Amino acid sequence: MATFQDIAPIFPTADFDAMRAHYEALGFAVHVHGGGYGTVERDGVKIHFRHVPGLGSADGTPAASPDPGTRPAAAYIAVDDVDALHARWRAAGVGETSDVFDPGFGVREAAHVDVDGNLIRFGSRAGAS
Repeated sequence: MATFQDIAPIFPTADFDAMRAHYEALGFAVHVHGGGYGTVERDGVKIHFRHVPGLGSADGTPAASPDPGTRPAAAYIAVDDVDALHARWRAAGVGETSDVFDPGFGVREAAHVDVDGNLIRFGSRAGAS
């Protein structure tokens, strides 16, 4: 029987240079491959990117809306310290990072919207940080 080993969402990007600068500022290692494809990785977590010319940026939805239904793509990353990552990503000065919020089920989360309007929600168990 086959078992799952990993998962990586595939986000669209209109501009690999802008994507590279954005994700490097967030602390990811960025690799742009041939054929309109790239990957970013941090702490074993990977996001893949595919080139979508003319994608455009966020469509006027509130900047760091935590609603994945308003974004081209979305992913959730569980972290050990939401407050530390929140501070790091706010200090990076790229994209939009929401305030930390409590969605009401035992975690504290924040939302980050990248240069292409993709959403990363991240969080940790309440009391973990």
